[in-house]
Amino acid sequence: MAEANRRFMRRVLRALLAVSAGLAVLCAVSLVTAYAIYELGPAGPQSGGGPNAVWAAHKWVGGNQSDETYDTLVANLRRNGITDVYFHVGPLDGDGLIPMAKYRNARALLAAMRRRDGSVRLHAWIGQVERGGGGPLDLSDEGVRANIRRTAEGFLEIGFDGIHYNIEPIRSGDRDLLALLDATRAVTRVHGALLSMATDELEPFPGAEYLVRPLARQAGLWSPAYYRDVALRLDQVAVMMYDTALPQDWLYGAIVAYETWRLADIAGPDTTLFIGVPTEEERRWGFNPDAENMRSGLRGIRIGLHYAGGLEPGHFGAAIYAGWTTDESEWADWRRDWLGQR
Repeated sequence: MAEANRRFMRRVLRALLAVSAGLAVLCAVSLVTAYAIYELGPAGPQSGGGPNAVWAAHKWVGGNQSDETYDTLVANLRRNGITDVYFHVGPLDGDGLIPMAKYRNARALLAAMRRRDGSVRLHAWIGQVERGGGGPLDLSDEGVRANIRRTAEGFLEIGFDGIHYNIEPIRSGDRDLLALLDATRAVTRVHGALLSMATDELEPFPGAEYLVRPLARQAGLWSPAYYRDVALRLDQVAVMMYDTALPQDWLYGAIVAYETWRLADIAGPDTTLFIGVPTEEERRWGFNPDAENMRSGLRGIRIGLHYAGGLEPGHFGAAIYAGWTTDESEWADWRRDWLGQR
């Protein structure tokens, strides 16, 4: 009996060793492939005059600004081909509301921007952390969702061109988010406004979310089916393509390329797709600015566009996170690598 047990354990160990060796080889092949794609892969087209977006700081609605400050902002947007600006208007409280004191300068901002350039679309960026990520917002509460919709409608009545939601984390398949988007879409249509959202990344393989979630509470990896459900309810999808915890620029760029390629089809022809690129400098768990940055992000996007084939220029662009962390050298990279300016 003891000898039989030993033979059985040897067979189990040999099988485990074989599986481990196979996984190691697969991992090595995947890494080599990712490196080759990023370093040697052909890059697709640049912006081509399509839409581009940037997330803007709360200060624009939170306090008075000088004429010179507005002049500088509008000149920067024009120079860098930015068509859509997501102005942070204040975090939602647990009831789904934002006190008016948080955005006391909103009307002045809109008036100042439109006097200088009426072509830029100005969105109210509304966000908060959901309870699943340790925040105060509970989207499963119908009353909270109704308050969020009324909050969004209030910003449209002030004069914003669109509503931009940034609520996270959202688990793949979450029906409460879809209910909120349906309710808000009815409001934006009445006002002739846009509805957009900062969305999570697409899962690299089925079930990836269940592996990542225990390690990163606020992480979100959505299935293709759920991504389609969300995109069908939106005019714009802005993918938060950062905080990947990847240590090298070529790894990050390869993932950006993969996400761009896959999402180009999933978002659909009637929804504008923005791939987010980061310009933050603060190192933290999950983010390494040497790996995730303007250059690696834009190269990843262009490689993904090559494999995705031709896309309508009016329905694809890049989104910068964030305006307040982007310095002049990064804007220069943007103009060279994305706008094709020398």
